[in-house]
Amino acid sequence: MNFSKRHACWLGPLIGFFGFVSYFLLSTKLTVLRDSAILNLVIVLLAVVLAFSGLVALWKRSSWKGKSLHIAGTFASVSFAVMLFWYVFDLSYQMPGTSDMTLALEEAPDFSLASATGDTVSLSSFRGKKVALSFYRGFW
Repeated sequence: MNFSKRHACWLGPLIGFFGFVSYFLLSTKLTVLRDSAILNLVIVLLAVVLAFSGLVALWKRSSWKGKSLHIAGTFASVSFAVMLFWYVFDLSYQMPGTSDMTLALEEAPDFSLASATGDTVSLSSFRGKKVALSFYRGFW
């Protein structure tokens, strides 16, 4: 028995968990990975293949405890893969579209707010430029 088949019941889910979690923790911070989830999808698919190959290879040699452990590991690997595929290909595309209210607005009303440095900034000082406004409720 080689290393990957004996330890596939815990390596598969571990690699699958890493592939799932790293999509949210690393891919959002690294510019190279931000626009594509292909690396994480490959990682979770490899985890499924690893867990399934360990399950098949050790099925005849394992006791009922070993079989149940391999089944649980394969199920966990498949679960991580399904959750990542679902998030990437379904949930992330369910963003709300533009509404009639958004399309009807041409100009935002003028207002002034204090900046982080304490200066007063007016929206009218940005006329003719593209501006993205972000308001934080803050709990600091």
